[in-house]
Amino acid sequence: MPPNPIIMKNQIIYFFITMLFSGIIYSQEDSEKHPILTDKFQADAGLFFPSKNVKIGVDGSVKNADIDFGKDLDLNERETTLFLNFDWRFSKKWKLGVEYFSIRTANKAELKEDIVFGDITFDKGTNIRGGFGIDMYRVFVGRSFSRGLKHEFGAGLGIHGLQTSAFVEGDVLTSKGDLEFERRSVSALIPLPNLGAWYYYTPNTKWALTARLDWFGITVGEYSGSLWNIAPGVKYQIFKNFGVGVDYRYFIVKADVNKSNWNGNFNMTFQGPLFVVHASF
Repeated sequence: MPPNPIIMKNQIIYFFITMLFSGIIYSQEDSEKHPILTDKFQADAGLFFPSKNVKIGVDGSVKNADIDFGKDLDLNERETTLFLNFDWRFSKKWKLGVEYFSIRTANKAELKEDIVFGDITFDKGTNIRGGFGIDMYRVFVGRSFSRGLKHEFGAGLGIHGLQTSAFVEGDVLTSKGDLEFERRSVSALIPLPNLGAWYYYTPNTKWALTARLDWFGITVGEYSGSLWNIAPGVKYQIFKNFGVGVDYRYFIVKADVNKSNWNGNFNMTFQGPLFVVHASF
């Protein structure tokens, strides 16, 4: 028996009305959510103002030979550095994140005590110059496990790439009683895999409370140590696609290095406020 064209017509009309109505409901529901919960792309650019505590040791055979760059070289002042972050929500439950910041600083100081850097001892009273640098790259892939009208919780795996360097230079007293200029430096690109999690809570479409945590404690080839990266924050959506935010970043990493050009360790802590301009689309 051939299908009744009137019934088919009514069914088609009903189908399209249902789809249209569902689309309107979905759009209204989606519009009630904060953009941080729905938009495909999220980007932050801002300024990070960290205080720092940096200790670096070069010769693992020498006990208590770590150089405290804050104490020995007066490098405890806050830095101002550019911070960049980008998130791509490539599916409903999955996202890819990339982050970067860099710190480089150096200073001259008169030593209040002897310090050892590799095979060189810089004596107390010597005027030296020293500094360090770090470029932090973070790549993270995560999955959302709980989503609602006002919240999202997710977790995943990532890797921090730390391009770390340090140097000390100055005059060293030779066995002949002469002063000779010496410079010693170390550098390494250190990959640190980590577990991570995030949580967003949005009481309305303007405000978003955010929290993120990265952690690891593992040995990877020539490196072993631990990392914490903690970032609570708040964002305010000024326009549909743009807003501002402030986070407090606490980043600490400890590692032992066993390489031919760096047998030693480092202990670095950076913490302070981060002010960003936020875009989502």
